[in-house]
Amino acid sequence: MKEEFVNFSINYLLKNNACSESQINIFRYTLESIYSFVTKISVVLLLSFLLGTFKITLLFLFLYGILRGFTFGIHATKNIYCWITTIGVYILFPSIIKYLTVPSKILFLFLGIGVLAILFWAPADTPARPLFNKKKRIMNKGIALLIASFLLLFYFYSSQHNIREVIGFIFLLNAICICPITYKLFHISYNNYKNIDF
Repeated sequence: MKEEFVNFSINYLLKNNACSESQINIFRYTLESIYSFVTKISVVLLLSFLLGTFKITLLFLFLYGILRGFTFGIHATKNIYCWITTIGVYILFPSIIKYLTVPSKILFLFLGIGVLAILFWAPADTPARPLFNKKKRIMNKGIALLIASFLLLFYFYSSQHNIREVIGFIFLLNAICICPITYKLFHISYNNYKNIDF
């Protein structure tokens, strides 16, 4: 299905002179990314609706997406792994939040781990997207810390335990995704910008 969508879109773009032959690979990558994102999010939201965790999942996706946009982090090496982790994370964590009460001490631990992870490891690049520019790395870390600060304020001022749990789990998930140990476990190189000679 993905190949049909991508091929149809590229043929349409070529026929309408919206891209050249030399740009096909860029458009193909972009279209594949859009297709994967839309299909995964659609499945996650549908499952969350059926499980009664829709609002929590939506908040989780939104807040984590903002933080991850600046901390980056590990990506699955195969589409099937991406499906498994996406559904596992975005269904499991909201279900825990909805149906179990996580003690405040555990949430504080998650917050502490999350902040330290951003300080030490963010932003974490991938082999496909090495972060060469030092200024951008520093800027991303700064913005990530600013976002984390707002999330912490939101955590402490929120009267709803579910919202505090969402923020706690976001910090934990982000820490896992940018941790060098996670990269090592999945045999993915870390700090890839250091491995490129100019």
